[in-house]
Amino acid sequence: MDKITFISAQHVKIQFELASVIQRCLAYVIDTLINYLYAMIVVIAMIDSFFGNEDFFLGIFVLLFNLPLVFYKPVMEYYFNGQTLGKMAMGLRMVRINGDRLTIRDIFVRWVMRGDFFWIALLSNPSFIGLIPFLSFMGFIMVCMTPLKQRFGDMIVSVIAVRSKSSRTYTLEEVLKKQAPENYAPVYSKCISFTDEDMMFIKKAIEQYKKHPMGEVKEILNKITQKTKERLEITEPVKDQIGFLERVLKDYVYLTR
Repeated sequence: MDKITFISAQHVKIQFELASVIQRCLAYVIDTLINYLYAMIVVIAMIDSFFGNEDFFLGIFVLLFNLPLVFYKPVMEYYFNGQTLGKMAMGLRMVRINGDRLTIRDIFVRWVMRGDFFWIALLSNPSFIGLIPFLSFMGFIMVCMTPLKQRFGDMIVSVIAVRSKSSRTYTLEEVLKKQAPENYAPVYSKCISFTDEDMMFIKKAIEQYKKHPMGEVKEILNKITQKTKERLEITEPVKDQIGFLERVLKDYVYLTR
């Protein structure tokens, strides 16, 4: 399995497993089948009502048929941390090449370069449908030929497809070395928006701080605490940074396992 290693903004080495060409193709096939299944359901549900009210139902058809197909992937990637249903099924997600989450700009550029918006153009010119498989084929060629298995849109915004769960032989629970009791009550429910890699990063930062609680390590911990607060939408000051981050780790394990 190909891997990519980079140094994060906090000077911590992080390693991801790159998604293979087959995994990306299977995720694409699953997403495509989901789209076609949805399209068939909409057509079957509306076909009897369409005749006799063509103008009215044409507008409804556009809203129920085209728009969900067009915006399915960007909306999913935005709300589910770089994943669609197909990528979830294959255990993949999209991240920036430095390990950060996708930005709105990243998602928009990938959406434009993927050509999904041609579904809208089909209303005015059905011949545009021929561009969809062409763009998909070109994307496949790019993934096969590029070192980081990227489509052209991925290369523009420096985005890669990685495995959402590492093949490491240990788990986050083993790293934490503690189990939450049955009556445990999580405090930070929004921590489920994090990933295992995020939690491992926080855990390593805590360990480094406990060994060297001064200088640059202290500054890194401050930045991590602030970033974690922003992700959790916490505005109150944190007095005990270590206790706060350890509680977030424990809540994450309890809520996601």
